[in-house]
Amino acid sequence: MKEERVQEPATAPPNKRATATPGEPATDGRSRSLWFNAPMNDQDRRPQLTRQRVVAEALAVIAQDGAQALTMRTLAARLGVVPGALYHHVRNKEQLQDLVLDGVLAEVDYHLDHAQPWTEQIKLLAHRLRAVLEDHPGVAGLLKTRDPLGPHSLALAEAFLMPLQAAGFGDREAGLAFFLLVDYTVGFAVSSPRTSVNEQRVRDAAIRTQLHDFFRSLPPDRFPALVALGEHVWRDNRDERFTAGLDVLVDGLEHARRSPRPRTHGGRPTIRTSRRRRDDDQQTVDG
Repeated sequence: MKEERVQEPATAPPNKRATATPGEPATDGRSRSLWFNAPMNDQDRRPQLTRQRVVAEALAVIAQDGAQALTMRTLAARLGVVPGALYHHVRNKEQLQDLVLDGVLAEVDYHLDHAQPWTEQIKLLAHRLRAVLEDHPGVAGLLKTRDPLGPHSLALAEAFLMPLQAAGFGDREAGLAFFLLVDYTVGFAVSSPRTSVNEQRVRDAAIRTQLHDFFRSLPPDRFPALVALGEHVWRDNRDERFTAGLDVLVDGLEHARRSPRPRTHGGRPTIRTSRRRRDDDQQTVDG
């Protein structure tokens, strides 16, 4: 009997792991695999921590929750790093605050036409400073607690002082005028922010009308001034208020420049100045 040989099926070649260069589909030579090594997208990588990122995120914290909410721990959590990583870029919280302030003040256009009267130069600069502060909610409050001495902060201070010096203010008087102007501008942004309850209330026409009706309904014998003037006080006139206050302040400085007060010692006129004033008054009487 003839022996039949059973043909064995051809042995399949062992599975060979498909290989491919990153970004190319891996195949086994006969069919295209569904799996491949995708190239890493730059957007999937965590952005490198830099001083610019730290300062920008600090500014975002202040705008969202106020200057008091800015802590190194909170900032680190928002950036997805441990607090210690921040100290590779800023020395401490105070330096971080000064960097934030100097970055914001860099947005103030301090270039002026020095051919204009000093009063117009100062007013224009104050309006520019206020506009920048109000574009960055919370920063004005931080500026009240810090005295930054960064390059942009110094450039702004120089821009305020130059017109005062050129106008003929004495050294001491120019210093006082500088702080009066800056304190008024920063204080206005702090005390009357756009997001305050009062500002939102007077901006709404319907609520404003109700408020004016309320003042007119008050007992006139007890609140005569509020009945007559309430509707002129609670108005949507934020810009007008700032301009009016600035005009009064600058007019007062101009008056003081033209009529300088006698030098004082300890807040009181010196004896020599008092005697000279009495002599001048006596000559006027005798004349």
